[in-house]
Order: sequence, then C-alpha cells, then structure tokens
Amino acid sequence: MNRGLLAGILALVAMILAGCANTMPEKADLMPDIKGQSAGIYPAALDVIVIGRDKRPDPSVILYEMDNEPVQRLTNRIPPQVLIKDSLVQGLRQQGLNLGDRSDISITVLVKELQAKVTKPRALYESQARTRLQIIVGNYGNVVTLEYNREANKESLTRPQVLFLETMLNDQLTETITKILEDRRLQDAIRGRQ
Repeated sequence: MNRGLLAGILALVAMILAGCANTMPEKADLMPDIKGQSAGIYPAALDVIVIGRDKRPDPSVILYEMDNEPVQRLTNRIPPQVLIKDSLVQGLRQQGLNLGDRSDISITVLVKELQAKVTKPRALYESQARTRLQIIVGNYGNVVTLEYNREANKESLTRPQVLFLETMLNDQLTETITKILEDRRLQDAIRGRQ
C-alpha cells in the first residue's frame, strides 16, 4: 500500500478517535454506594411502604451553562426518585423492616433538588452540586417531616468532565442516604415514637 495513503488513513482514524473521546454521554449514571446496615434496628414484623417522588423543576442532574454556548443537560439513566428510593429500601430491609405495597406506615422520599451545575463566570469553571431531599413518615395518622441538604462547590481551570460531576453527586447521595438511614428521628417516627 502507498505510504502516503496509509498515513492519510491513519490520520483520519486518529481524528475520528480523538473526536469520539470528547463526546458527552447521553445520560448521567449516578449510583450511591450505601454500606451494609445493622440488623435489628426495627422490631420484627414491622411493615412499611416506601414511595419516591421527583419534585425538581428541572429533570437534569448535570447542567453545563456557559456564556455564548448552548446549555447542555443530562438526565440520569435511572430516575433519581427511583434510585434514592431503592437505596433506602435496601438499607431499611437490612435494618429489619418488611417492605411491601400496603401498610399504615409510609415513607415518602421527595427529591427537591439534585443537580451539578457548571458555569464559567470568569477565568475559572465553577462546579456547584446540590442535593436536597425531604422524607415524610406517616405512621397511623402521625406525620413527621425531615429535611436533608448537601452542597459542594469546586473551581477548576479546565472544563469539568461528567465523571467528576457524577462523583460530586454520588458522594452527596451516599452521605445523605447514609445519614437518613442512621437518623434516630426517622427510626423513632417509623416505630411510632414522637
């Protein structure tokens, strides 16, 4: 094969591969890492139902919003209310609760805010991640509402990659869900103690 043609083909392949390396994924992939929970926190045969609802005004979990550039939004592969509800269900089961479709005790998880936003107001890129969850426990007519908030800010010289932003949100989700599972106020509300 002609050396010039081979060099041209190799250059074309390199350009295609370089172009692919900078593409943005279509969806974010948040996945909190919840550690195993202590068993026996709840009495045997205590049944609850867990419901997840997304109350965010914007469904994106990652947002790039820079001057003179089109806004880029990524939603999560698994809807956040499902992801968070499933993580809580897993932890509550390990703690001894029975989870089903019917019960006089309900736990509603409201996702009020979950987003990492990148802006560039000056020379540096600013990444701001916020998580705000509300837990409502209904237990035989008694209602307890709990709020959990996390926020983190980072600055960088280069544009933050999606993986970096996912890590910021995953860290917040892991901390928040762990805090919810360990919260005595939640445990008392589920047990029916005020």
